[in-house]
Amino acid sequence: MDLVKLIAAEDGVHARDASSLVRVDASTARQIPLEALDQRVQPPLEDSLFVSHDVYAVDASPQALITDVRDYIHVFRVREDVREAMARSLVPLALRKFRRGVEDAARALGEAIPGPGSDVSVQRSNRGGYQSYADLLDSSDDEEEDATDDGNAKRRSDIEADGKTSKRFDGDIKWAIVNDIAIEARSRVRAKTQRETCTPRDVYGWLNVNAPGDYNRLHAHDDVDRWSGVVYLAVPDLSRTLEVPLDAGSLGIRAPSALLARSDASATPYFVHAPARGDVVVFSGAALHAVAPFPHPIDVPKSELSSFDVRVPDARASRVSVAFNVD
Repeated sequence: MDLVKLIAAEDGVHARDASSLVRVDASTARQIPLEALDQRVQPPLEDSLFVSHDVYAVDASPQALITDVRDYIHVFRVREDVREAMARSLVPLALRKFRRGVEDAARALGEAIPGPGSDVSVQRSNRGGYQSYADLLDSSDDEEEDATDDGNAKRRSDIEADGKTSKRFDGDIKWAIVNDIAIEARSRVRAKTQRETCTPRDVYGWLNVNAPGDYNRLHAHDDVDRWSGVVYLAVPDLSRTLEVPLDAGSLGIRAPSALLARSDASATPYFVHAPARGDVVVFSGAALHAVAPFPHPIDVPKSELSSFDVRVPDARASRVSVAFNVD
């Protein structure tokens, strides 16, 4: 299953003819100046969780340009200390949650039911792989009980309402860092019609762990009044792997459906982002998107089966990410 087939979704309600698809990426999409984001002054990046912020428009045609800032696609890059802290602290937690989920499902006498507090994987757009219930950011996980509410409040106080932070992340961090990333990203991308204030209660998210061959079908998270995003914690190194398909492991985001309806519909552009560890991609909650599978890295031994006959993930061969929605 390649990205073209996933974006075309010819067997679904959002089907488009694959021959109409037009691939664009950061080098070919229309780039939007930051100062054009609703004519707002952006806080300086030197006081941010991010080191870069690029904005792209996936236009349907020269006659059908995106003008609504809520339809832009934003690609952020987190600071090196944040990226390394997430890899060091959160990737092991993610793989542990994956293991607990598949083991709990294997132990279940009947069909395992995912839900609040459960580690069992949900089945939505994901085909293969692991997706947690959407309460990952709501409260502390088992491994986080040593972090007090006061400690979390102090950490969040280092990130001011205007997106500034002076804190360096040298020790362990918790899932709540994703709340901070989502809140700052929203402060930078929001339309003027969207409220200024945002708190962790306005964010919810879920963990994704994809192994080689796993993918996500075309889907949308919410509606145009919310923002969706994904934070990449770990991405397999395929640089030495032979015969890597085009856009393997990439995120594909279709041009807005309303814009396509207003165009001549002869072309369906979609934006492709090949993720790297520490990337954050933010887009409209209504944006249709899919995730392509990737092959097994050539220099990573294939995992053995566990005692429950379930696949044990290897961090070197897994894409680990947290998806979120924010009001």
